[in-house]
Amino acid sequence: MKKKTTAGSSRIEYQRQYRKIGRLRSPIARAIGKTPADIYIDDSHIKHIFNRHKDELAKLGLTPLMFVDLVIDKFNRIYKQEGRQSFFLVHWNCVPKVTVIELNFAFKAGFYEIKTAFTRDKKYFKNENLLWKKD
Repeated sequence: MKKKTTAGSSRIEYQRQYRKIGRLRSPIARAIGKTPADIYIDDSHIKHIFNRHKDELAKLGLTPLMFVDLVIDKFNRIYKQEGRQSFFLVHWNCVPKVTVIELNFAFKAGFYEIKTAFTRDKKYFKNENLLWKKD
């Protein structure tokens, strides 16, 4: 994040450094009742993914950005947890664990923001609301 001071003020504002990762396209967005929009991640969330999930990433041989790209390219399910604004793009494959990214819609910016990425056992989603599944 870059610091930005307002002229004539001692107030410091932080500008996030975003990277475009992909897009939630119209057909899928409409199917789950969401707005089609680009998907971004900021540097602080890349660091968060690395710091919280470095062992998982090392086992997969991936950097945080490579991991996120994998899920964006291959997600085949979308889940929503009750009571949460965010939803999950999930790459559901034949191994016991699935790869996941969590998205929130940034209303002021008009895009989806990746909050985190992780692996989970498939049973984690047993009681979650399946919004979309690729045939």
